[in-house]
Amino acid sequence: MRQKIKQLDLDGREGHDAIFEASYLEDIPAALQEWGASRILLVVSTTLDTKTSMIKDLEARLSHCVLQKKTGVGSHSPYRDIMAIAHTIQTQDIQAVISIGSGSYSDACKIAVMLSATLPAGFGIDDMEALVDQVHGLAGPGGIKAPTTKLICVPTSLSAGEWNHYASGTNAQGKKQHFVHPEGSPSLILMDPRIASTMPSHLWLASGVRAVDHFVETLCNPECHEEATAHIKKGLPILIQGLKDYHTGQEKHNEEELLQGISECQRGSRDALLPFIQWKIPMGPSHAIGHQLGSVAGVQHGVTSCIILPATLRYTKPQSAAAQKVILDIFNSVLGFQETEAADAMLRFVQLLGMPSRLSEVNVTSDEQLHKIADMSLTDVLAKRVNMPDKAGVLQILEMAR
Repeated sequence: MRQKIKQLDLDGREGHDAIFEASYLEDIPAALQEWGASRILLVVSTTLDTKTSMIKDLEARLSHCVLQKKTGVGSHSPYRDIMAIAHTIQTQDIQAVISIGSGSYSDACKIAVMLSATLPAGFGIDDMEALVDQVHGLAGPGGIKAPTTKLICVPTSLSAGEWNHYASGTNAQGKKQHFVHPEGSPSLILMDPRIASTMPSHLWLASGVRAVDHFVETLCNPECHEEATAHIKKGLPILIQGLKDYHTGQEKHNEEELLQGISECQRGSRDALLPFIQWKIPMGPSHAIGHQLGSVAGVQHGVTSCIILPATLRYTKPQSAAAQKVILDIFNSVLGFQETEAADAMLRFVQLLGMPSRLSEVNVTSDEQLHKIADMSLTDVLAKRVNMPDKAGVLQILEMAR
């Protein structure tokens, strides 16, 4: 059922709405008309633009606007793509950016609208890096200005980054850096299940496991309080069931079941990020290591969680046994498993979805790669906020996953 909500009940989110079971062809023109925006930049999925009529249909609906279009954003939001978007905003006096794609697209666009308001026209990579605290891998909120360009995000994945006022991009050295402003979230999020249904299933499922990772690592954090725990106990089963329904719908070619699974997952992905955004409970080592596994070795966003989360659960069991028991019970209840360890339940779920579960499956096998990932993980933005293992511990997690 169609539902319009405020994105989150937080300062800085007034006027930042989201629509579930949206229709992008109806809701995008309506928002642009409301804002009086006519100079538009589309940043769109290559697959949607070249293999479907969905982007062409939108362009036809917006024929009265002055349109610019960028097709394609690299995995993990490379700086070059962020700069290209920001430079277009600055030189073409863009009033609204429309992102239709995965988390790499929404992150690139969020950073671009921040930087287009912060840096002079024609800025370069060095200007971006100068904003970043290199010890923590974070730029802002000080030194970053509030966006002045509207942003609509129509996600095709479940990474859930569109709900966050943080966004990450990958620099020329392969390091993932993070940018933040309290008003850095999109102006409007449109959850359109039919757009999302075009996502290749392995990409959708990978992003779904990433959302599961959000829930799991939040619950395992010592800062997770009673209210957040209750939220996770409610939301995680819905997300797991949605991913299972999606996978089943794909196998049976059942469109109704597929779209229902997508809608469940979209709601679940928002719930997965809520404890981090609303209660400031950070994710854990799986996220820090996953950030750098993605940027160093080119492993797709989400597949990083498929591989690293089970090993992280195994390594951190002594510190999070009670939380892991809750996680285990949820997996066993929803999926009918009879596992005795949360790490094994998570690993089995990944394999049930047909996703990679070991580093060797994504060609990350050398000691040199593992050491580089470990080194960069220790300076990830999350490393200072979580109970992060030392380098030997990170290497042990990576070795478990190898």
